[in-house]
Amino acid sequence: MPEGSSVCNLESKVGDRGTLARAGGCYATIIAHNSEENRTRIKLPSGHKVVVPSGARAMVGVIAGGGRVDQPLLKAGNAYHKYKCKRNTWPKVRGVAMNPVD
Repeated sequence: MPEGSSVCNLESKVGDRGTLARAGGCYATIIAHNSEENRTRIKLPSGHKVVVPSGARAMVGVIAGGGRVDQPLLKAGNAYHKYKCKRNTWPKVRGVAMNPVD
């Protein structure tokens, strides 16, 4: 594939069935090829640059579903379920709203 191509579902090792750039709206960009070592430099959606084997497979294009996180959550229940699987960061209670302890 030529440099600058957008790819998704990229294999980090040959035959691992795709592990990189798999979320909705994500893509990786091919930066350069090294034909002597059979390696390819890839820029991931996070901005990190990785080197993968040139024989690693990938899908051309961008995964559908981009912009999903831009929509409002609308209900407190949706925010509850969103943060429940991550960490205990919701709801945020302000310190001034708590009971003062002398």
